[in-house]
Amino acid sequence: MESEFSSQLQSQVFEVLSSNDNSPMEVLFSHLFSREQSQKSHAHAFFECSKRHYPDVLFIKLCFLIRCSPRVETRANAIRVVRFVRICDLWPKLREMAQSTLKGHFLAYLREESSMAVLRMFCVVMGETVREVCKGGKQWPELIEFVLTSLGKTNDEKLLETALLVLANLPRDCRSFICDALKGSIQVIHSSFLSGLASASPDVQVASFGAVLTLVALFSDPSNPGLFHDLLRAMMVGIFSLLRCPQDGYVHIAFKELINLVQEGPQPLRPYMSDMVLDMLQIAENSSLNEEIHCCALRLVISMTELQEFNPILLSLPHETLVRLFLVPMKMLLCVKEDMMQNELKSELDGNTGKINVYKFGLGCLYQLSITLGESKIVPIALELLPHYLNSSEWKMRHAGITMLTVLAKEFSFETQILMEDSLGQVLAKIIELFQDSHFQVRWAAFNFMVIPTTFVQVVQILYHSRLVLAFVAALDNEQNNKVKEQAASAMLFFLKNTLPDSLLFCQDVDIVMVKLLVLLQGNENAKDRSIVLSAFNIVAERSRKVALEHHVNYLTILVEACNDNNSEVKEEAARGIRICAELGSMQFKPFINRILPKLNILMQHPNQQLSENAKAHDIAVSVLGRICVCHRDCIDASKLVPAWLSLLPLKDDLNEAKLMHEQLCLMAARLDKELLGPGNQNLVKIIAVFVEVIGMGDKLATMETVKNMSNLLREFWRTIPRSSLELILLSFNSQQQDLLLSLVST
Repeated sequence: MESEFSSQLQSQVFEVLSSNDNSPMEVLFSHLFSREQSQKSHAHAFFECSKRHYPDVLFIKLCFLIRCSPRVETRANAIRVVRFVRICDLWPKLREMAQSTLKGHFLAYLREESSMAVLRMFCVVMGETVREVCKGGKQWPELIEFVLTSLGKTNDEKLLETALLVLANLPRDCRSFICDALKGSIQVIHSSFLSGLASASPDVQVASFGAVLTLVALFSDPSNPGLFHDLLRAMMVGIFSLLRCPQDGYVHIAFKELINLVQEGPQPLRPYMSDMVLDMLQIAENSSLNEEIHCCALRLVISMTELQEFNPILLSLPHETLVRLFLVPMKMLLCVKEDMMQNELKSELDGNTGKINVYKFGLGCLYQLSITLGESKIVPIALELLPHYLNSSEWKMRHAGITMLTVLAKEFSFETQILMEDSLGQVLAKIIELFQDSHFQVRWAAFNFMVIPTTFVQVVQILYHSRLVLAFVAALDNEQNNKVKEQAASAMLFFLKNTLPDSLLFCQDVDIVMVKLLVLLQGNENAKDRSIVLSAFNIVAERSRKVALEHHVNYLTILVEACNDNNSEVKEEAARGIRICAELGSMQFKPFINRILPKLNILMQHPNQQLSENAKAHDIAVSVLGRICVCHRDCIDASKLVPAWLSLLPLKDDLNEAKLMHEQLCLMAARLDKELLGPGNQNLVKIIAVFVEVIGMGDKLATMETVKNMSNLLREFWRTIPRSSLELILLSFNSQQQDLLLSLVST
């Protein structure tokens, strides 16, 4: 295979690697870790070329710098480069003698290196090297001897931490090799681990956590459970000890190792889960600790709840303990930011910088606890706590309460319990009260709750639809915050779409609803608010034609202008609104026709060349033209507009409008509409073509009744059309259409 690196670069690489002068390598290190892209790229190419053509020389050079360079920075950078070029790619290319020599150098270096910061980095390299040695099926007895000797010297913290770090950094796939080699020394290792976990040095303590995780299989012998019990207890004591450390980083590492222990070796932990939960609650409830520590403690509990084998133990915890556990994520929900809705991007950036978003973390934990504990456990707790939150004078408490209700409503049909307690109306009354809350984020959360497709929301929509309509109208009328107004409009639209079609008939205030929506339409709303309100207006207009007749003149001007909007959803809803107005057939609509037709023409032009987002607006515009042709024929030149409408069929993108228009076409054809058929029935070929295409799509583009009627009409046309015309029709169709048509008319 031809090299991708030039001969000049290869020569330069060999010269640098074989030189006794280390300064060129130090320069390359600085370039590789530089922010300057050209320097970084050159150094990257140098080491990739070294790795390809001189892997053994590169590895030996780096190892020499690691052990012999007098500069701490050079030793650290050499270790970074070893990781960059990857041990797994270099070690197998070394001769056996070189591997043996390097293993000796590595062990000597572990004893000699004075900088613990550099040693901690090197222990990662040691772990990767052990993996490569194990892959070859070879033993490394010198490493085992080093570990045991170093663990035995508990009075030498540097050597003890180094041995613990070597164990902590062993990859998972070679841990069994080490465990087998250390079986005969369990008591020595156990004693050393206990000493490390109790060390006054937090560095030694966190290294001990990692080492226990690596060798957990060594202490999981059912015949001697005391070994693991002692270690786990020491780890929990160690966690509380590290909490007193001024630097949080240590306790974070310890928690991370405990979580790994839960995920990788859960079985030995089963007898101690209840105690661990209580310990974690003690930490999570401690107000003197920061929020990130609280999150670490709760994350450990959540890691337990994610394992099915722990669920029975969790469910058997006393009610009081479960309430305490539930209150931890609820407390985290109080960390909601004042400007959460207006600065959503910042919360995303928080996640990217490694900083915990406590509110989002608490929300996720609440979901997980709900799933694990189940409805029978979680709902009574929630109902017990809900009044405390919703009736609080603190807005963050009220926000947390409605958020909790949202989470649980998604997971459970807990309206059963509320109905049993005869408090459904009380809960709804509280939610409606929150629609007018003094804080905008509480109002937003309340409206957000009402757009979630849950059984609870469906029940209150059916039982209390009139109260909800009035509450939505009042909110839309009074709301000043645009985000909240948008959410309120979404909640009303969701309500209108999901209640029974005749539910508005039982409300009197429909007229008020229309007036309020009209005011919103006339306001200076953004595109999304305009589309939501238009959609709500259209639903009300379709369900209450009498009220629509009273108001449609007032909003027709708005609808016509909205057809010019850049937002495709606004254009769709505007066109749909005009179609509804056209269907009313009132005399008041007729003066608008000459203004409407040019707007429709723009929407209907070249649908195949338009962006796909405009495809539905095109279909709705065709539907408007169709309704004008039927309901207002006395105001148009039907001989031109009806054939123009026919030429745009069939519709395929807005399936609702497609079914309406294809039904209309079928009815017009059945009554032999003269403008539809055209002079001498010249449009019959097009009509038949549309019928064939619609029928071929089954019930996608038309109802089954319309498909049946179209099929009957085709057979009727076939019997009455002259033979010569039939042949012309068949010639105008492709082979697939011909086959379908012949099969339809022959039955």
